[in-house]
Amino acid sequence: MHLPISQALIRNEIPPQAINIQHLIEMAEKYQNPQSSEYKLIELALNIVLGRYLEKVNKLL
Repeated sequence: MHLPISQALIRNEIPPQAINIQHLIEMAEKYQNPQSSEYKLIELALNIVLGRYLEKVNKLL
């Protein structure tokens, strides 16, 4: 996954289900400086994707 895909996710240009969590994890391993814009972008993208999964699970319970 490239950072432009994360940006597209945040701008609602692509749906969260189109994102592979493993790619986000790999990006998080690459950008580990919490002060960097890349880190913050990945963190936000992960929150969006994980939030969507939690919404799905909550509907099932």
